[in-house]
Amino acid sequence: MTTKRDRKDTTSDSTVGGHRRRAGWAAGVALLGLLALGAITTLVTPQPALAVNSAADAVGARSRNVVPGSAGLVVLRPDGKVFATVSRAAVRQWSTVTGRRSGPALAARSGPINSIAYSSDGKLLAVAGDNQVTLWNPTTGQQSGAPLTGHVGPVRSVTFSSSGQLLATAGDDGTVRLWNLITGNLVRTITGHTGAVRMVVFSPDAERLASAGADSDNTVRLWQTSNGEPIGEALTVSPGPVYALSFSPNGRLVAASGAGRIVRLWNSATGKPAGKPLTSSSAPVYGLTFSRSGRLLATSSGGDNAVQLWNTVTRQPATEPLTGHAGPVRAMRFNPGGKLLATGSDDGTVRLWDTATGNPKGSPLTGHNGPVWAVRISPDGKRLITAGADNKVRLWRIPINNAA
Repeated sequence: MTTKRDRKDTTSDSTVGGHRRRAGWAAGVALLGLLALGAITTLVTPQPALAVNSAADAVGARSRNVVPGSAGLVVLRPDGKVFATVSRAAVRQWSTVTGRRSGPALAARSGPINSIAYSSDGKLLAVAGDNQVTLWNPTTGQQSGAPLTGHVGPVRSVTFSSSGQLLATAGDDGTVRLWNLITGNLVRTITGHTGAVRMVVFSPDAERLASAGADSDNTVRLWQTSNGEPIGEALTVSPGPVYALSFSPNGRLVAASGAGRIVRLWNSATGKPAGKPLTSSSAPVYGLTFSRSGRLLATSSGGDNAVQLWNTVTRQPATEPLTGHAGPVRAMRFNPGGKLLATGSDDGTVRLWDTATGNPKGSPLTGHNGPVWAVRISPDGKRLITAGADNKVRLWRIPINNAA
């Protein structure tokens, strides 16, 4: 799922319910480590590595390892072995197996960091800052080529194409820019939004781009990657702002949500509505995410703190609403097999759900002190990563029999 900060964009902490559950889910989802994100000044020295905590340590969400920083920015390398966070004004990389440092710090002392992304082969990491994007070799820690400059003002979003040959950026200057990573040259500047552009994403085949406006520009725009031409008219999300935007896994649909109850879906090739919209139980709809198969779409309702699973073929609810959170859900992720959904909420908890029944799996995962803004699940389904407003990132182990 892609949301404005992907505060979105989805994990879960787990508490052990009691001795009788020690062989079950609550014991199985063990807290491996606790990190912090960000770019703040602190007198606390970050730990050089994260110790593995037992499942019992997850009770009460206590951890022995904390690295101070700012919340919300966390990305997984495509192979799932490493994830990156922003800590003390630099990008830092961590092993998803051990929670220990993995590779050098990147982009240190380069200024504010607004967005980060790995290339599809994991050999580059892009860092979006105040008015430029820098590319880094995650293995050596060295900058790769000259900065990509041209945006006037902060660059809010950066994303690689699936081939790794193109990079798209979006910024407060109202433009989307496309870059050739082989030459380092600007391919084209795409205009059409009437205000800042908060988000840009490639379709899975990289033939199209979708961008979301910010502030008073409550629109989603579709673009041909080959020539920068718009696909259809601007797609209005009313009332705005645009909170979430995503292509379906096959790239045929684009889904977006905003401050209202309606989740709209469009044909990405034509920009025309693709069937009837989905009506959530309440507004706003802060997040949405597709399962890998594309058969399920999860949406979150801010008014009643519920999540709804939808059958994308019938456009009907797939289960009863997923209820239990005491605050809005802003982050969601399916596991690779689509059997589990992880949700992160403003109530500071993460919950796991059985997508076939809509029932919770185990106890809520607790430990974050404040809203959970981002959730990631590794490609093998064995690790869960959560990031919150408390400036901490937590790494969890998912039981092997439920990882697929």
